[in-house]
Amino acid sequence: MHQLANDHTLWTVVERRNGALTEQWLSWLGVRRPHSVSLYRCSSPSISPRALETFFSLCTDSLEKFNVTSCIGPGLHGNLLLRLIGQSCKRLTNLNLSWSGATDAGLTSLIENATGLRLEVVVLNGCQVTNEALINLVKTHRESLSTLEVFGCHFLSSSCLEKVYRLCPGLRHLNIGQVPKVNTRCLTLMTSQLKSLLSLNLTGLQAVSDGLMDRLLQQCPGLQSLTLASCPGVSDLTLNSICSHTPYIRSLDVSGCKAVTDAGVQCVALCCRGLQMVDLSSTSTGNRGLAVLADRCHEHLHTVKLSFCHISPENILRLCRHCKKLKVLHLYGCADIPSEREIREVHESVKVDPLP
Repeated sequence: MHQLANDHTLWTVVERRNGALTEQWLSWLGVRRPHSVSLYRCSSPSISPRALETFFSLCTDSLEKFNVTSCIGPGLHGNLLLRLIGQSCKRLTNLNLSWSGATDAGLTSLIENATGLRLEVVVLNGCQVTNEALINLVKTHRESLSTLEVFGCHFLSSSCLEKVYRLCPGLRHLNIGQVPKVNTRCLTLMTSQLKSLLSLNLTGLQAVSDGLMDRLLQQCPGLQSLTLASCPGVSDLTLNSICSHTPYIRSLDVSGCKAVTDAGVQCVALCCRGLQMVDLSSTSTGNRGLAVLADRCHEHLHTVKLSFCHISPENILRLCRHCKKLKVLHLYGCADIPSEREIREVHESVKVDPLP
């Protein structure tokens, strides 16, 4: 069992959640030279910079993906990690330091130390970075960068993002949700520059409107994932544009868009038959829209979120009955939910939150 547990092929991809990290564990992991390490909501009260430096030096020729999200403790602060990554990691292509406290100092250190690094994925959600540092990072990796996420980076301006679009017109995945300074001009420029987008997150942007989304969707026919959560300017007209321009979309989130109704949902259900995930929480969607969704998108749907929608128990059961691949169903705030026994009779494995 000891020999089997230490087989290096088992430690190529390592993910740890909600745990306390120690220097001993970090050293033990580094010796196994993982290709991908993901830490979610972990704590590191006793890890020293020296221990981290040893870990990265052990992984210098193996580590390709490093993800530290919402972790606490001085050992996992974004700036320290960025400096050490720049000094040691030669093969890293995918970097996620969301809500790590990273600032301009960390990005500058990465740029100065990692001269040969070519990042493809950069995720800095919730970090305190500003315009100059982000632009310098994008300039350095413009030839390789395909994914950029800066959700909630409040210090970034529209002019900064406009430069990013010009520097990286080939971006395929972009998340600029909850960046409050984004304006109509910035989004309009995006529609003309970024024509290779596969996924786009515009959560909470006041500048988003039906007309702007129509122009953007015309330019991005290959879009597969669109998040417009809590965008007050989005209505059924945007859903009609999705039907017209991006019929192969797989993931759609319009939660919190009060002007989205059954009419828009019916249009999407009729035209976008490959839909796999849809979030209609806190919209004006009702039974008519859900019924068409269950009938026409049943082949691929695996996640449906209907929290705070007015849906009858009959139509919830209809969705579960028709969508055999359904894995996740959110019904928070729904007044009338079928019993667990009724749901299990038509679908044995779907995970329902909250469980009735």
